[in-house]
Amino acid sequence: MTSENAGLAGAEKPGEFPKIPTKPLPQILTEMEDNIRVAVEAARRAEEAAKSAKQAAATATKASGDAAKRAKETREAGNKVIQNATRAAGEAAAKAEEMAKEANKAAQEAARKAQDAEKEARISAQAYKRASAAAKEAAETATKASEEAAIKAREAVQAATTAADQAAKKAEEASTAGREAAALKTMLQKPSVVDKTASSQENSS
Repeated sequence: MTSENAGLAGAEKPGEFPKIPTKPLPQILTEMEDNIRVAVEAARRAEEAAKSAKQAAATATKASGDAAKRAKETREAGNKVIQNATRAAGEAAAKAEEMAKEANKAAQEAARKAQDAEKEARISAQAYKRASAAAKEAAETATKASEEAAIKAREAVQAATTAADQAAKKAEEASTAGREAAALKTMLQKPSVVDKTASSQENSS
């Protein structure tokens, strides 16, 4: 429909008769064909637009389904990761608690051993003091005894030396007396000159 026909249609009012077109029929038919072609083209474009919209809707629906599927998979994977992480965290916490118990037990045992070692050290220190005092006393006693023994040894050596000197002197005196006695005996055993003369005269007669 052209603008003129629109004007004619718009000029009609209730109670009025339509005006008789003043255009030739071929022109009117040509304009009608043009309008029909325009309407058909518009309908074709609308159909293509509807097809495109349908395809877009199908694509959007498919994409939405894929997104929902991926979201579900992601949610399931996330839940699985959370479950694994929760389980791993629980195991790690249990292991850490066990290790803490063992460490506490080891610390208590070490503290007990340290106390025992300190007690033994005190006992050893006291024993060392007693042994040191006894050793010192023994050393002092030994030193005193050694000094006394040295004094007695010197006295004994001096006495022995004196006795030896006296014995040597007496031995020398005895030796001298022996020599003198031997000489006297020898002299007494030799015949005298008078005895020799008398003996000679007896033999002559």
